[in-house]
Amino acid sequence: MKIYLKLEPPYEWARVTAKSVTGFGEVSSLSDYPIREEEVIGVVPGEWVTNHRVNLPAKTRKQFNAALPYSLEESISEEVENMHFICPHWKAGEESNVVVVAKSKMLEWQRLATEHRLPVKQLLPDHSLVPFHEAADCSIALVGSELLANHRNGEGVSIDKDFADIWLMNVPMGDVIAVNDEALTENLISANPDRDFRFWDFGSKLAHWLEYEQAQSLDLWSDVYRPRISRMSKKVFVLPLIILASSLVLKLGYDSYRYVALHAEIRSIQSEAQAILKSRFPSLSDVSPGTEREMMERAVARMGGADKSKSVHNTLAQVSEILAQQRVSLSDISYRNDELVITCLLNDFSQVDLLTKKINSRSNLSAELQSSASEDGKIIASYSIKQT
Repeated sequence: MKIYLKLEPPYEWARVTAKSVTGFGEVSSLSDYPIREEEVIGVVPGEWVTNHRVNLPAKTRKQFNAALPYSLEESISEEVENMHFICPHWKAGEESNVVVVAKSKMLEWQRLATEHRLPVKQLLPDHSLVPFHEAADCSIALVGSELLANHRNGEGVSIDKDFADIWLMNVPMGDVIAVNDEALTENLISANPDRDFRFWDFGSKLAHWLEYEQAQSLDLWSDVYRPRISRMSKKVFVLPLIILASSLVLKLGYDSYRYVALHAEIRSIQSEAQAILKSRFPSLSDVSPGTEREMMERAVARMGGADKSKSVHNTLAQVSEILAQQRVSLSDISYRNDELVITCLLNDFSQVDLLTKKINSRSNLSAELQSSASEDGKIIASYSIKQT
């Protein structure tokens, strides 16, 4: 698993697993990057990086490295002592691609990685990540007003799009060039009708480019500039251990508090249940905690005597049917001395007597109004109902 991070704004990142992007985003600062234990690859602006083709009569890499800065002395604007030279692929007697960066920028990127504890193992210019179409020799990515170009020969460049014609002077005439912007493709074709430009929408973001296989590797670091950061040091585990220990202490304390509070709540509920049970079933006595439901079920089962057709269940079922027909709500119910007492919420006083008549219309029910009153816009009425 690899994670690519930009070391300069905009701070884009992308996580790559098995040649596919599994996560990406943009953060406000380097400190906000979602770093895990992954291979971290830094990405820097290609405008600070220049490419040069060099062929030196050197027989060894040591000879090549010694002669390289002075062979490019006239090609770069800075003193060679102030520049960092990278040649990723060198062979004796062959032309090589050389990348040049100011040492001051290398030190700046090293400092950024160190300050923000970013274990950057590889450092790449952004134009080196621009992907290649299988039918193209070069790719151009338009990002804002900037052009990032990447060639299969290893040369890359980051320039203002107004300088595209100057850059094209170094590109072989027969090369196929893929461009990610359709309008730019048309402009380039119009200005250079003898060249082969093809529109290929490969995106303008870091995450878009990483969806494609990279052509070659490049690393701007050297032992002089590579940041020495280990994210597996013992200090890394100190804060998590402190947090873990504090969390355990808090969890134990909270669990103890909840244990005591829940037992107190259970005792309160049991006491309330016993009070309700005794108020509804005065005949019950010595109700043991935890047996309230069982005793209530037994008491309800005994209601109505041996004749199940006159049981409280049958009475309540018939009354409930009438209440549903009249759209009346049942707010309370009790059973005493073979009488079912219900309290209802009615819509108006006209329903008070109507409900009594409806219940009495059943051949086996006898209803008597006990009380009625108005409260908060609703009519509350209580009825005593018996089986006949």
